[in-house]
Amino acid sequence: MPKWMAGLLVFAAWMMLAGVPARAEPPALPPMVGIDPLSADAQERALLFAELKAARDDAEARVVEDKIWKFWRSFADEESRRLLDVSREAQLRFDIGNALLAMQALVKHQPRFAEGWNQYGYMLFLAGSYDPALEAIDRTLLLEPMHYAALAGKGIILIQQGKTEEAQAPLKRALAINPWLKERNLIGKDVIPLP
Repeated sequence: MPKWMAGLLVFAAWMMLAGVPARAEPPALPPMVGIDPLSADAQERALLFAELKAARDDAEARVVEDKIWKFWRSFADEESRRLLDVSREAQLRFDIGNALLAMQALVKHQPRFAEGWNQYGYMLFLAGSYDPALEAIDRTLLLEPMHYAALAGKGIILIQQGKTEEAQAPLKRALAINPWLKERNLIGKDVIPLP
């Protein structure tokens, strides 16, 4: 056996004894409520967020973001999907009132569905109900701590409330999860809230 091959075998044995995994596992994430941490869903979630963090450009990140949105929405049951559709159709008609009613019904129907709470928070934001929107976002984050869009939404609402410094923490946390976050330009800037 050539010396280089013997050296390689010794190195590989040392790595195994030292506990270094043969392949890199995605970093452990805070758990998402409703999925078993050892399940295929948890593994898919971890891989998606690792893929997002490793994205090389904005376009690549958007493709991964679409996969993450699809993953989050996959936890909706049939009634929740129907209510999401009702809300989306109402939004297209600029009927925020009925969109909001659909989201209220959704979170009442499926209270452990993180994306339902996120969409409810978004509708409350559009209705100008900032404090209830923040409560809905906090509920989202209790269920899915990796929800970078909810974190960014929280930052935007805080900015709208004139709490620019307070907005920085959720925006920075969102950016740590998604380095390609569209709202990254709001971090560390003096932002004037909209009237």
